[in-house]
Amino acid sequence: MPLPLAEAAVEDLRLAHRELLRLVDSLSNGDWARPVPYGDWTVKDLIAHLVGDMSPSGPGLILAGVLTPEFIADTSKTFDMRPRNAAIVAQRADLPREDLRQLLFASHDAMIAAALKLDDTHLPVLAYTVPMGPDYELRVEDWLWFGFHDRQHADDIRRALEVAYRPQKLSHVPEIEQKMRLFSRTQDAFLRAVYSVADEAWDEPSALPGWFYRDVLAHVASNEARLQIRFRSAMGQAPTAELDAINDVDGWNERVVEERRGRPVRQLVDEFVAGRHETLNVLASFQPAHVRGDVRLGGGGKVPLLEFIDRVAAHTARHAGQLVPASRARRWNAA
Repeated sequence: MPLPLAEAAVEDLRLAHRELLRLVDSLSNGDWARPVPYGDWTVKDLIAHLVGDMSPSGPGLILAGVLTPEFIADTSKTFDMRPRNAAIVAQRADLPREDLRQLLFASHDAMIAAALKLDDTHLPVLAYTVPMGPDYELRVEDWLWFGFHDRQHADDIRRALEVAYRPQKLSHVPEIEQKMRLFSRTQDAFLRAVYSVADEAWDEPSALPGWFYRDVLAHVASNEARLQIRFRSAMGQAPTAELDAINDVDGWNERVVEERRGRPVRQLVDEFVAGRHETLNVLASFQPAHVRGDVRLGGGGKVPLLEFIDRVAAHTARHAGQLVPASRARRWNAA
């Protein structure tokens, strides 16, 4: 008999996939060519990414018996999905839309089949910890709950239909570029956490006193504006008035979160991804002479720029971890 956990995760995936397919079927021919904010893919490219490699993925690794805590920990330190994602999209660049749509329809079949073969003997492996960043951990069982991916990219398609966006190639000086793998990874990990949250959990209390789960998202979304001021301070381009306004950290957090109370999750995610794109634009404006600059903090404190970039990545991961208790997986286990 399949594990009830696997059956629940598969049902969640099927529902998310069905909604994604309805959205894809509503696209006009011109919509497939629209650029997706805020990267360099078109909607067609994104759908090619959603098709993926059509492998059993995480459930397949579990069935193969290759997972150990050491393997997971070592892989988590170095794994970078960006080259693999780019290769899959490039591989499917010449496929017509009709073929991509058909592949998308069947894209999760192997994963679902593998998940439904899991049984009680796999429970110890499902409980293994998967490190995602500072104060952010998942379990192997979370790999079964892949519906987040379809929900996330369905919103990306909707954003492409709504936002007039022109792709631009960002380049960073080598010292900053070295930080981009972790910076991008924690952004992706945060969005994974967001799209894993159960719909009904957003207005429930989080572990942060006085904040609901929606407030955690609101804080991260609004924080990009503050980060941009901090980064500009390392180039000597942040006015004192702006720095003074954000140096009252508690007051800033309280005000911006309160302003966003009740906003839809999608609106908060839109703010986050647009803000993060602008943060990357600010980092792209750094010249080699600026790299050794210091970011100005409250109370007269300073932090070297490259260290501050790591701090930002850790901050993003930490708040992603605070959303995990509200995930569909955790709520199913608690039921």
